[in-house]
Amino acid sequence: MFYNFYGMYMLSRREIMRFMKVYIQTIIAPILSNMLFLGVFGGALRNREISIEGVDYLHFLIPGLCAMGAIMSAVQNPSSSMIIQKFQNLIQDLNSYPLTTSEKLMAFSIGGAVRGTMVGTLTYLASIPFVGYEISSPFLFIGMLFLVSLIFSFIGVIIGLVFENFDRLTFVMSIVLTPLVYFGGVFFEISNLPGILSKIAVYNPIFPLIDSVRWSYIGILEGTMQYNLAYSMSILLISFCTAWYLFEKGVGLKD
Repeated sequence: MFYNFYGMYMLSRREIMRFMKVYIQTIIAPILSNMLFLGVFGGALRNREISIEGVDYLHFLIPGLCAMGAIMSAVQNPSSSMIIQKFQNLIQDLNSYPLTTSEKLMAFSIGGAVRGTMVGTLTYLASIPFVGYEISSPFLFIGMLFLVSLIFSFIGVIIGLVFENFDRLTFVMSIVLTPLVYFGGVFFEISNLPGILSKIAVYNPIFPLIDSVRWSYIGILEGTMQYNLAYSMSILLISFCTAWYLFEKGVGLKD
């Protein structure tokens, strides 16, 4: 599966340098957006009691914002990169790279995972003046952000291969992904949703991932660790295999 590690490194480096050249748009903008959410929700609901004993609302909110920033950035990086290459008629060049399918997939995905992890980590650092630096497990927190970012990087590759223009990408980001993230436990506890919404939200595919990031930050879960871990590994494998299959079949790469 992996033979040309140097080639994979160079392609992933290209993807990282691509978003770093426009860091104001790709890194600073989502961090500022998260800080606005922190100001609005944190200011309005600072004294709100939550159902997790011993945790105030701001400490509940921060890991949700970090996970949201990581998810959005990780999806956008590979998907936008591939769609841009389609517009420039350069996407077919990927077929001539001396790289295996796995190496090309991982190169694009690592770029998205690095961007997502950077946004999530820097969001936490930017929140320190407001909530302090207390965190349950810093290394586990960064590791969970990377895992979540890697999963959504694979999903971003799938979107970039299947869709041909930014209109469809925007539709997925705005109409599908954003509501799932907002109702995935970023701003409030799933258990406190009224009526049937609380039962529906439990089956939100993004909830276990955000819940796991929050656990690494405050050390407390809304769900169960066994389920979250099994779910995370399952969705990681499914997203990788789907993206690998599309890459191998040349979907979006041959026309």
